[in-house]
Amino acid sequence: MKSILLPLTHAVDADTITKTAADLALRQQGSLTALFIRPDPRMAIPFMGEGLTAEMIQHLCDTAEKEGKANAAKAEAAFREIVKAKGLAVAEEGEKVATPRARWREVTGQVSDHAGRSARTADITVCAQPDSEMPDSDDIFHDLIFRSGRSVLMVPASYSGSVGKHVMIAWNGRAEGARAVGGAVPLLKGADKVTVVQIGDVDPVRPDYEDVEDYLIENDITCVTRHEEDRGDSIGAQLLDIAAEIGADCVVLGAYSHSRWREMVLGGATRYIVSNAKLPIFMSH
Repeated sequence: MKSILLPLTHAVDADTITKTAADLALRQQGSLTALFIRPDPRMAIPFMGEGLTAEMIQHLCDTAEKEGKANAAKAEAAFREIVKAKGLAVAEEGEKVATPRARWREVTGQVSDHAGRSARTADITVCAQPDSEMPDSDDIFHDLIFRSGRSVLMVPASYSGSVGKHVMIAWNGRAEGARAVGGAVPLLKGADKVTVVQIGDVDPVRPDYEDVEDYLIENDITCVTRHEEDRGDSIGAQLLDIAAEIGADCVVLGAYSHSRWREMVLGGATRYIVSNAKLPIFMSH
């Protein structure tokens, strides 16, 4: 986990996720890149309606451009303050700094133009838990999950504890869970405790929690296993209850084993956990 990405917009509360990402960069002796996505005022031109002159449209675009740059400058100042307080060196454009380090990048466009695509060349991306009060948080999260092909650490805005001291792996034998566990190996190696939890039985053709234990041992990771009975209600609720019971500070989870649309209609573990988690969730799809 040497390369950590932090996508931001003016509509996302960046304080908690910046602190979490900076802590991760320090622990992994890596680099943290903040990617601030600034809206392009020209994209709003088709929606401005008839009756506006070219001069009026240009004035609106100039005003929006000025506001966007001001928002970016404010966000950059806050980012620099946090990472410096955490002990990260801030690298300017083209400057080579020994790790751990942080850097700031600005791009123009929509979340879907940049978040998932930029994350493809990062080891992990840190983002905020989707929240209706942060309009861009849902778009960033789902663009990362479905378009990056990489690991994502979702952090609730209210979270203030450690991440990675006691990691819980939520296992169901599916490919998404396997990818999540593989991506989390650097985090698991640095953990004080790892607990593998399987609820109910998995399909006999899929690896179960004992196979995960063998895999972790081969990677020099000691773990505790728990095979819980399915109590018949939400799997997501059961997993979060167990995480709280054992004092985990992070859950490793395969995201959307079923299609996102099926989960939206019928419900699912990922949907429940994304909506209700009080601790960071490490995911891959």
